[in-house]
Amino acid sequence: MTWLRAEGGSASLMVIAALPLLSIVLAAVLEVGALRVLAARARAAADLAATVAVNDQDDAELARSGRLVLAADAVDVARAYLATNLGSLGPALAGDADDVAAGADIAVFADAPAVDPRTGERYDRPTVRIAATVPFRTPVLGALIGRPTTLVFVRAASAAR
Repeated sequence: MTWLRAEGGSASLMVIAALPLLSIVLAAVLEVGALRVLAARARAAADLAATVAVNDQDDAELARSGRLVLAADAVDVARAYLATNLGSLGPALAGDADDVAAGADIAVFADAPAVDPRTGERYDRPTVRIAATVPFRTPVLGALIGRPTTLVFVRAASAAR
């Protein structure tokens, strides 16, 4: 017990000195965790947009031949749904959801089989692929490393069945 009494003051000083560092580490960990959640939500938004776009089938061709053929406006549908879905991320986005969707690389592979020139992936059915870079605000990381915006790359592909 004598050690505890003799070192009590210096332990308090160490805690007081380490508190700012611990607070910074905690804030950074919380922001990285929030960024992971936002990245998952952005991936889900791209997945949903690709699924909606690929489900937009040419009904006349389906009735005539029984084949699944993507509608001519699949890119526009994917872009509109991506913007709508990213809009739900609101103030976490560092840019406008419409601008992010406008800058997304959306490819339609109507004829199967096809190979995606961007990824080298082979698609055996008509497919819609979305690749987008989504900017998120990260003020704590911005203060620590000088980058207030973190870019998250998302990719989604959906095939007709």
